[in-house]
Amino acid sequence: MSRISRCTRSALALCIAAGLCAPAWAQDEAGARTPGKVRDGIDLTLDFVGNVASNPVGGVEQGTEGSYWVMAQSKFDLDKLFGVHNTDVDLQWAWFAGRNLAREKIGSSISAQQTWRPVAGGRLTRMTVRHRFDNGLSITAGRAPVNSYFNNSPLNCVFMSNAMCLTPYGAITDLGITAYPNSSWAAILRYDVNDRWYAQTGAFDYNNDLNKAGKNGLDFSFGEGTGTIVPFEVGYQTNAKNDPLPRAYRVGVYHNSDGGKSPYWDINGNPAGLTGKAFASQDGSRVGWYAMADRTVWKQGPRSLALFARYYVNTGNDAPIDYFASAGFVKTGTFAGRDRDTLAMFVSNTHFSDSQQAYLRDRRIRNGGSGTPDNNEIIAELSYGWAVHRGVRLMPNLQYIVHPDPIYAPTRTTDIPDALVVGLRVDVHFAQLFGW
Repeated sequence: MSRISRCTRSALALCIAAGLCAPAWAQDEAGARTPGKVRDGIDLTLDFVGNVASNPVGGVEQGTEGSYWVMAQSKFDLDKLFGVHNTDVDLQWAWFAGRNLAREKIGSSISAQQTWRPVAGGRLTRMTVRHRFDNGLSITAGRAPVNSYFNNSPLNCVFMSNAMCLTPYGAITDLGITAYPNSSWAAILRYDVNDRWYAQTGAFDYNNDLNKAGKNGLDFSFGEGTGTIVPFEVGYQTNAKNDPLPRAYRVGVYHNSDGGKSPYWDINGNPAGLTGKAFASQDGSRVGWYAMADRTVWKQGPRSLALFARYYVNTGNDAPIDYFASAGFVKTGTFAGRDRDTLAMFVSNTHFSDSQQAYLRDRRIRNGGSGTPDNNEIIAELSYGWAVHRGVRLMPNLQYIVHPDPIYAPTRTTDIPDALVVGLRVDVHFAQLFGW
């Protein structure tokens, strides 16, 4: 078994210790954050999220890995501070560290840890200015990731698996949408028809070089991207103020003018799995559609039961994933006196394209194996969110992966055994912990 890095273990230990010394309280429903108010018009958030995951069964080999992030955010209401009507500034920074169990031990591409990122270290994740007009229209401009505004739901991150948190799987792999913590120049236009219906669209620079090590989100160059991502979303959503059983329904589409890479052919027009050469670039564009539904079906005081479903389908250029689907529930309020604890579960199916699986088949043949991996990777997670103290939540969880994809097991010649993952997520929201 590999060891969790010292910095990961130390950070987890410090945060758990801090939580155990804090006064008891009931955390916000489903683990939602409440920013701290330093003064009227300034909200500060400082969060720590740590993940530890182990696979005692299945995968290429067994082991344990840990990862974490620290996120700091400052929101400035310019109306309250300087009298600039309906205008605010949002700055967000994050630090990432740790290793990925799925890549290192299981060999698959869907991380069991939502805190892991391929580039470690600090990164400016958001720097935006938003102005809200009095007619329901708002404009946001600056540096931002697509998934902070589109195809987003607070229920996604009641889980630890990256199949659900932060964005339901598929769009990042197929479309290359910028996803937290990666950001690019962006402009977002939103129109709230009323307190329930809205429509929004945007334009995001597509530049993969911004995500490389050493950039840290601080490369502000213009016009060096290879395409533009344009999402569009229509939604209907309610809240506790206007609906006894809040709900949200969203339908959207992504379009990336960069055609992406072929999942099968190499730069010379031959099967990349057999030649080992780089994938060929594709003309045209990448397009994907999504739909999501959240529905509270029972609510009594702070206790509630919410059901949800997610769907994504690729309709553009050939890509690794044809579609992704998931469904589950979040029960807030469990045992007597545990009104803020959560019990949650989801089951998902990632359906890989025939081209992707043909590439993996050819790669097996090149390494002396045979057979084709299954097109469907099914992941289930059962988690319990324990609101230990004010601002501190522990979330033990079990994940089971059926037909793990072998994308990060390049020399594998047979199917990877189904994997059981035992995980622990730790959330510390310092604004709540210290009563900012």
